[in-house]
Amino acid sequence: MGNIFYFGWEEQYLVWLQHLGGNGALHSVLLFFNNLFSFLGEETICVAIMGLVYWGINKEKGRRIGIVVITANICNGMIKNIFCRLRPYQTLDDIELLRDVDGYSFPSGHSANSAALYPTTAYEFKDKKWLKYFAICIPLLVAVSRNFLGAHWPTDVIVGLLQGLLIFIIVEFLSAKFNNIYLVYGVILVAGFFGMFYCKTSDYFNSYGMLIGACLGTLFEEKVVNFENTTKVPLVILRTIGGAVAYLLCNTALKAVLGGLFEQDTTGYFLMRTLRYAILLFLLIGVYPMLFKIEKKFKKA
Repeated sequence: MGNIFYFGWEEQYLVWLQHLGGNGALHSVLLFFNNLFSFLGEETICVAIMGLVYWGINKEKGRRIGIVVITANICNGMIKNIFCRLRPYQTLDDIELLRDVDGYSFPSGHSANSAALYPTTAYEFKDKKWLKYFAICIPLLVAVSRNFLGAHWPTDVIVGLLQGLLIFIIVEFLSAKFNNIYLVYGVILVAGFFGMFYCKTSDYFNSYGMLIGACLGTLFEEKVVNFENTTKVPLVILRTIGGAVAYLLCNTALKAVLGGLFEQDTTGYFLMRTLRYAILLFLLIGVYPMLFKIEKKFKKA
């Protein structure tokens, strides 16, 4: 169930885009690359980049990147549940879905993710001039890929890009102005809480739970763990791989324990998703870095 609205030029553009290359080898090549570009805006790659920065390179910058991306996701879920727009393949017979999707269409979550993640990363590492090219190119490629795959209308990705950039600007402004990460967390938690009253899709509850977990995990890490970043590339890689494994194991375990307690799409189900992602982020941000102390023992040995 949802709402149908689109401009005539959007249908024409999507039909033209999906028929590039016909049914031959060129279309297969385009499909491969568009799936690859789409992946660059998904949760997995976002977690990987945030983890790489937070666990290995600079945890303060990693926290700020994480806040921007999580906030963009919360905002995206809240907007989607207002407009409840159906996707192109659900509306038009001549548009084919070429990648699995769920939830509503407007605005594009992948576009918002990429427009929040890559510009924020480039901004946090201003000395790495080459990152600005990624900050411009990748969000655009992600946006076009979502159209090619039949997952979004053109207006979905345009608004998604603008939303991600706006969240990046606002959160970075708040971080610079208040210089207090917990005050920034508090503002976003209060603003995002209103989604609890009307959102009916998992993406919002997942993201809000991640924000809670990030806040508590940051507090725990500062008060209890207080790990140190490293300039050694092998250790950065090792920490990131270990974090990826921890993410997969913890997410699978939490899903097994909390996922079946309530029927799908009920209030209890959504609250358990919030709890699940809050625990997951707390473990990754606060608890997992405790293992870094083992590095010192190996170093001494």
